[in-house]
Parts: sequence; structure tokens; C-alpha cells
Amino acid sequence: MKVKAAILQEFSKPLRLGYVDIPEPGDDESVLVRIVGAGMCKTDVRLWRGEEPREGFKTPFVLGHENAGVVEAVGKRVKGLNPGDKVLVYAIWADLNCKYCRVDKCMQCRGHAIPGQSYYYGGYAEYLYVPNYRYLVKIDIDPVEAAPLADAGLTSYSAVKKALPYLRPDSLVIVYGVGGLASYAIQYLKHLAPYVKIIAVSRSDNKLKWAMELGAHYAVHPSEVNKVIRDLNPDGVAVMLDFVGNDESAKMIPLLEPGGAVILVGMEGKSYPIPVFETTVWQYIVIGSNYGSISEMEEMVKFVKEHGIRSYIEKVPLEENAINNALNRLAEGKVLGRFVITP
Repeated sequence: MKVKAAILQEFSKPLRLGYVDIPEPGDDESVLVRIVGAGMCKTDVRLWRGEEPREGFKTPFVLGHENAGVVEAVGKRVKGLNPGDKVLVYAIWADLNCKYCRVDKCMQCRGHAIPGQSYYYGGYAEYLYVPNYRYLVKIDIDPVEAAPLADAGLTSYSAVKKALPYLRPDSLVIVYGVGGLASYAIQYLKHLAPYVKIIAVSRSDNKLKWAMELGAHYAVHPSEVNKVIRDLNPDGVAVMLDFVGNDESAKMIPLLEPGGAVILVGMEGKSYPIPVFETTVWQYIVIGSNYGSISEMEEMVKFVKEHGIRSYIEKVPLEENAINNALNRLAEGKVLGRFVITP
């Protein structure tokens, strides 16, 4: 079927509104989802610029991996989903058969695809074709608010869960890089680890102010981090949640306490220099954290509703000028939270 979409035709050029062909469910396990909200992510910016080549990505293409909406039609072998159900779309479309998938680690499946990033068109469109119903999680919250949970919300949830074993009463936690992901991480920490002190780090005064409103105990520029930590706890920080991931954020590693951990989420840099002596002597731990599992998404959806976790969004209509303006603002870092396209 033909659906209206914002189409990437040339790298770094404005997206153009047009129509693309997508499959329809038949005698299979696929689902057609009417998009209600599609989040816009910094990864979309890198793909738009042609800076992050992915297998199966070729123009013309439709971006958008943070998707939520309403089931429009289902294949004959779909179980547990019906037209009208509200759903959040898990973004790691794995083979569901490898050793990683069998233990709920689809994000480690080497055969996975990501809608809007490889092979499959994404959600900058009226409808999204989902090849398997197992990638969908039912929700009972507004799909517009839910859309960023598919990546920003889930990625932060999984990262915070990885941090919990290293946290104790009065531990210090650095949240490096205040943006869409950190907005969730700070809120999650307030509920999952209310006994820790959160230090948000950003170069933007507006984002530092926002971090305090979200619940951070301290919000400082990178140049101020060392003094704040030494005043609070000379031993250092238990965990750094790094949502930037570049040479500059890696400079925070020596501020960890012995046995402290970095949960590395951001991928803004090409390298992440680890100080060999300090890391070895003080037994620092660096843990990569990419997306999360389907079961974590199910947990997160319940957690978000039960604890009133907010999505900070700015709605964008499915119109050329509006989407391209948002894409450029996103590239310049001029957004708090997430842009969400609302067809």
C-alpha cells in the first residue's frame, strides 16, 4: 500500500513529503500500525547527513525508530493483538532465533534490523509495517507521549538498571549529557535509587536548569565537576551514566571511586580513551548499554505509568517545513526532550 511519508532522498538535503510503498499483513505474523507518534533522535540526524552508514540503508528512505500508534491490521498468524490496540514498537527487529534472542537479548543479535535505520522504513509516515507482532508491546498511555520510550526511554531504563548494583546509600552518580535520554534517566534514578545524589553535567545553562527541575541534586558545567565531587565525596563517583560518549566525557573516568562503573550509552565520538593505569589499578568497569530488552520495555511501560514518568516532547506535524525545521534544530541541540512527529 502507498502511505504518506517524509522521505530522505539525498543526504543533508531537506526531507520531502511523498508516498512510499509498504507491505500489508497477509497469511503471516506481521502487523500494520497507524503511527500516532514518531520520535526524532540524534541518530536520525547522523543518518540524514550520511555520517553513519548502515547495512540495508539506501535512499530513498524513511527515518524514524521511536514509534507508537494503533494497530490497523494484523496477519492471520498474529496472536494477542487486534485492530484498535495501542502499541509501542520495539526497535530491534532481530531474527528471534539466535542464542541472544533466546535469552531476551535481541539488541545483541547480529542479524537484527532497526526500522528507520536499516532495511525497513521507519515511522516518519502515516503507517509502519512491522514484520512480527512480537516486536509490539501493548500500552494504555497516549502514543504521542509514549513514542520516545521506544528508544530514549528504554535505553535510559536499561542503563539505570545496569547501574543499580554499583549504588549504595549516599553514592554519587554523574549523568553526563542532558537531553532526551537523561531526562528519563534522572526520573528513573529518583524512583529506583532515591538514596543517591545525582550530578547532571552539560555545557548548556538551559539544560542544567532543566536537569534541576527533573530532580538532579547538582547541575554543573564539565569544568566544575571535579570540585563538586571532591567536596561531596573525596573517594569519587560510584557511577557515570555517559549519554555523550566522546573524548571529553571519557575524561570523567578518573573521578570514579575504586570499583566504580561507567555505563556507556552515547556514541557521539569515534573513540573513547580509557586511562589504562587508573582503570587497572582502581578496577573501574566500563559497560556498554544499547537499547534494552523486550521484557525491559514491558517493565518500563508499567513503571512509567505507575510512577508518573514524564515525556518532555514538542509535537511536529507531518509537514515538510515543520519536520525539516525540527531536524535542523535537533542537529543544533536546540531542543529539550524529544520532537515527536504526529501524522
